[in-house]
Amino acid sequence: MQDASESVGFKINYKVYLNYLLRYWYLILIGIAGSATYAYFQIRYTPPTYSTNARMLVKDEYSSWGQEYFLPGMELVSSRNRLVNEIGIIRSFPLMSRVAKALEWKISYHKIGNIKTTEMYPESDFLIEPLSNTLPQRYFVKFESPQAFRLSANLDSLEESPLYQAGQSISASGNVFQLSFISDAVSQSNFYSFQFNSTDKWARAFQNTLGINVENEESSILILSHQEQNPKKSIDFLNQLMETYISWGVEQNNLTASNTIAFVDQQLSVIADSLVKTEYRLEKFQKKNFEARIFVGDQELEGGQRSNISEVIQLEEQLTKRAIQKEYYAALMKTLQEEDFTAFPSAAVFGFVDPNIDGMIANLMKAIDVLNEEGADLKQETIFFEKLEEQVEARKNDLFEAAKANRQQVGKLIDSLKSQIGKEEQKVMQIPEEQREYFNLKREFRLLSDLYTFLLNKRSEASIAKASNNPKAQVLDFADDYRVSYIGPKPTSVYLSSVLVGLAVPLLIILLLYLLNNKVVNPSDIENATSIPVLGSIAYRKGLDNNLVVSGNLKSVVAESYRSIRTNLNFLTEGKDKVKVLVTSSISGEGKTFTSINLAAIYAASGKKTVLVGADLRKPKIFEDFDLNNQVGLSTYLIGKGALKEVTQKTKVKHLDLISSGPVPPNPAELIESTKMENLFQELEEIYDVIIIDSPPLGLVTDALLLKKHADAGIYIVRHNYTKKNHLANINKLYEDGVISKIGLVVNAVIQKKGISGYGYGAYGYGYGYGYGYGYGYYTEDKA
Repeated sequence: MQDASESVGFKINYKVYLNYLLRYWYLILIGIAGSATYAYFQIRYTPPTYSTNARMLVKDEYSSWGQEYFLPGMELVSSRNRLVNEIGIIRSFPLMSRVAKALEWKISYHKIGNIKTTEMYPESDFLIEPLSNTLPQRYFVKFESPQAFRLSANLDSLEESPLYQAGQSISASGNVFQLSFISDAVSQSNFYSFQFNSTDKWARAFQNTLGINVENEESSILILSHQEQNPKKSIDFLNQLMETYISWGVEQNNLTASNTIAFVDQQLSVIADSLVKTEYRLEKFQKKNFEARIFVGDQELEGGQRSNISEVIQLEEQLTKRAIQKEYYAALMKTLQEEDFTAFPSAAVFGFVDPNIDGMIANLMKAIDVLNEEGADLKQETIFFEKLEEQVEARKNDLFEAAKANRQQVGKLIDSLKSQIGKEEQKVMQIPEEQREYFNLKREFRLLSDLYTFLLNKRSEASIAKASNNPKAQVLDFADDYRVSYIGPKPTSVYLSSVLVGLAVPLLIILLLYLLNNKVVNPSDIENATSIPVLGSIAYRKGLDNNLVVSGNLKSVVAESYRSIRTNLNFLTEGKDKVKVLVTSSISGEGKTFTSINLAAIYAASGKKTVLVGADLRKPKIFEDFDLNNQVGLSTYLIGKGALKEVTQKTKVKHLDLISSGPVPPNPAELIESTKMENLFQELEEIYDVIIIDSPPLGLVTDALLLKKHADAGIYIVRHNYTKKNHLANINKLYEDGVISKIGLVVNAVIQKKGISGYGYGAYGYGYGYGYGYGYGYYTEDKA
């Protein structure tokens, strides 16, 4: 037996639950019918959706490995791509914004039908021409003639809106535009609509609706998919996305090469001017000396003088390289001070490498990518967006300070080289003036010429690298009509899912009704709540005006039910010839009086001299079923106003006498507890074989507990679908504590319906047999 504190009601008896389903079958029917109706309208009014896909091969991190060693300068465009990063770039807001700008879907057109609204794409029955910058807004149009129409921002007020002509300037909701074209196919019976869209709106929509999958784990082939009611839009979007991504990749790879070429061109323009001037001076000097005398060549110089000049030339070559390095850092600082500070030239092109600067540039570019990709969907005033901006600004400042420090360091090296050059030039001063001037001019010309040639070579390498750059992705399958598949709504799946939901909802509702019912409705409720044995059950039947139902037909099934109960009582009374049986219940209305009368009648029918004692002094009514009066009775005897013979009445049932309750006393509990009550039962035992005591409800007053000492056995009435489970818990506690012993349950008013097995199971599990009894009979409700 389960403790009363446990939630016994949440154990599902599937047989009982099945009977619940049979009882509430109409809820299941309503659920299925409602879901089928919903599915019908969903299929009819939901526009079809299509899925379109395309295939694209993305270079992985090994696809371009080693190409920088094939041609000089290829390191400018060589990249290491990771597939997961490329997927993030494809989904990024900046790239989607480029796609949206390229598609130019600034205006979308729709035709509003009686059932569905469809988008007109790629062609529309009319065209709108904006005359100013547009704000996102939707408008409705109703054509009255081939050249006249009504327009409003609200569909309900469209019929009352002004009449416009094609080509007329219209100002509405902050937008200025004109309807520039009306097709012959336009319908005057339908409504139309158009909407101004923003690029940002489309970019965010593309981010949310784009699907990206890898074809298999070991490949770098991406499957791009998009779902849309109009598949032509998906085709245009996917193709434009791949085209934009590929061109963006080429542009990003060429960015360093382009910036390097621009930097070299700037340096070449400065050096070219100096080279022309130096060449002119050298030619002028040679011409002058040629006319005056035979010019002395290098061979006439002494060995030491030639060595000094060579040293000066070598030092000046180093000075030139350091000057270029200094100019690089200056250009880097200038770039960082500009608004678009991402166009950085490459140091590797100019013959030196700065790992620290290159690493800081890479970190800055990574922070910029995060700001563009993740911060695009955030509002600018949010804390996360501000942190991203602060991170970019901090890395930018760190790079600027590092470039500034390197520039200063290179400047010190340049000053040192100039000092060394000055010392060597002092030694060269011993050379005759004409030769010294010639060597200075020739030295300057050669340095400028070598530097110019060096820069031209580097520019050529950068141009070759830029021209040799390959796209980072390749289209394998463009999106087209052959790669479009229908998604839905699919009638079979819609009907199936709707019917399943329509079936599940009523099943859950019925399950809740079953679980939330706190009344005794099936045998398991009693089995889980108490260990008190069940003596039998009485079936429910309406239409009887009297509680006495067994005396008229002792062969009826109801008489058989009470015989079964009488037989089971013999086990409780241990086979005594003379028995006293107390009949009680939890509350009124459970059939306590009905059971008392018919049980007494069935004992009397067996030839035993029986008396029925109406011990319910608070609510006397047992006399009504025998057509007797209640002028005298138990209360009369207990107060000493009448003898036993005077309060005992003969009934119409042979061998059955009645002691009714009598007039209602003010102190029924005291009377029941008096010695007169003990005397009464002593006298009755001498006269009668069976004494049936009809007591008050146990759950309302204590009279039944006071009477239990006068009884050999007790019957506790449980009314089907009426008695609450906690009432059973209360009587079970009294039973387990030993307050009440030798008591059995009788289940009354069992509602019977044809069950699933055809054996007459009750609607909640009672009927054919319950406990020790057979469970057939009749029942009439207590009168008010």
